[in-house]
Amino acid sequence: MISLKYYRLWVLAFLLKFIGSAWDASYHFKYLFEEYSIPHIVNTLGFALGAVLLFQEWRRKQYMERFSRNLITIGYVLFLIGIPLDFTYHIAYGIDLTTWSPTHFIYYIATDIMIFGVWRGYFLYTRETKPTWKSMHTWFAMFLLECFMFPNMQQENGAISYNQYIHGKSIASKEILDLISDPASQIFGGIPEWVYPIYSVLFIGLLTVLIIRICRDVTIPVTATLLYILLRFVGKGIFSAVGYPTSYVPITLLLIPLAFLLFRKTKWLAGLVGSMAYFLALFAIHKSGILITPPLVMWELVPVAIVGVLVPVVNGLVKPITQQNKDKQTA
Repeated sequence: MISLKYYRLWVLAFLLKFIGSAWDASYHFKYLFEEYSIPHIVNTLGFALGAVLLFQEWRRKQYMERFSRNLITIGYVLFLIGIPLDFTYHIAYGIDLTTWSPTHFIYYIATDIMIFGVWRGYFLYTRETKPTWKSMHTWFAMFLLECFMFPNMQQENGAISYNQYIHGKSIASKEILDLISDPASQIFGGIPEWVYPIYSVLFIGLLTVLIIRICRDVTIPVTATLLYILLRFVGKGIFSAVGYPTSYVPITLLLIPLAFLLFRKTKWLAGLVGSMAYFLALFAIHKSGILITPPLVMWELVPVAIVGVLVPVVNGLVKPITQQNKDKQTA
């Protein structure tokens, strides 16, 4: 039996980064930027564990082929380049108003590349076994989903923090409160509200169709999203228990991969139903006040639905590289 200990350690590394990132998002709604905060240390532990695993693979070349190993290395180099750039950005502009700052996106892109590289290595390492939701494919899909969705945490944390602020119950430190001159803009990050739902539909839709296309399994996107939501709820419970800011958990994201599970033969319909169900359910929660959600306006349903349909349609028009090579050889 093939030993998968190496890839299980990668899951642990990314899980530490997941915990550190979620903690960091909560931390900065309570305290000012600190270079050596505990969330940063936890994130660094995950980064360091991955670096050790990557170094081990460069030495022995046992578990990955060249391209996957190179991808992970590029991700690590890019992440390391982002660190001094992010510190410089903080020095120049002070505390970030948003998770969408240019230097943060260097971190996101670098981490995406790392996860994709490791996942590709695992996919090829276990190529004789059909991918299923019970395998580590679910974990790697979840980590990629978390990295895509992390920019939205500014608004998801902001929803509850803003509600506390306007009702005089903010748990942010005095240093944070003293800096707030425009509460709605600064707590939500200054990004237009309509960006968030469109961004969510675009990336979870894209991830869903690509996983189905590559892994040939419609259950992996569903279980990965379920795992993501579960871990977000666990984090929310822990943060609430210890007095840290909590966030809205994007539960309606699950409706998008569920639609592709239910309408697996008609992808454009799955994209339309999933995106509309995601938005309308979120809008209903927002209007009912059952949960404190990020702000929404009904007209946003139109671009959300358009993006939801376009993702599977465009994906269907793009031929796989292997098929393109076959067509060339036939010609």
